[in-house]
Amino acid sequence: MKKMLGIVILVLVTQMSFAQYFKLTPKGFVSNDNSDYTVVEVPNVKQTDLYKNVLNAINSIYRNPQKGLSVVEGESISIAAYEEEVLPIKLSNGLGKTLRKYDLSYTLTFLFKDGKIRINSPAFEARRYVEGSYKGASGWSGDEWVTLNLIKVGKSKLYLFEDNGKVRFEDAYDGLNSHFNALLKQIIDKSGTINNW
Repeated sequence: MKKMLGIVILVLVTQMSFAQYFKLTPKGFVSNDNSDYTVVEVPNVKQTDLYKNVLNAINSIYRNPQKGLSVVEGESISIAAYEEEVLPIKLSNGLGKTLRKYDLSYTLTFLFKDGKIRINSPAFEARRYVEGSYKGASGWSGDEWVTLNLIKVGKSKLYLFEDNGKVRFEDAYDGLNSHFNALLKQIIDKSGTINNW
């Protein structure tokens, strides 16, 4: 009983300390007040220092950030990144469920003012490469990229939200929310611990 209580407390503390900057909707990521950005207050820190700290945090987190980095000196930072097989989704294969891992390409944008960091909603695409296979009477299918859409597009069965807003793939929904909120938290936390010496 004590062990179970300890686990429950640990889970609650972990969830309370986890920053929820954005949540995924059929329109994309939105902040808690349903806007396309969120603002992190950093009292008594100059705009140039916030810019430098976030830039240093990004440079320490990403392997080769210069490839996708776009900056306006002292004002904004935008990073375009690509991560392979980071979003696992359980999909039906006719005989049951199969785990498929999707790649994420995304853009994060930060803007700065004295005491404030504005984070724009992450823009992303989740997709995986599918090799061609034999389809019986219809012959061979070609190799292709398969994209997880937010809403239904054409006859595609691979989309996240139904017309009524209900989530089709909970693991994908949770994975996207967790991935981007954890990444943003990591950048913001790391930018707050950088020493300017």
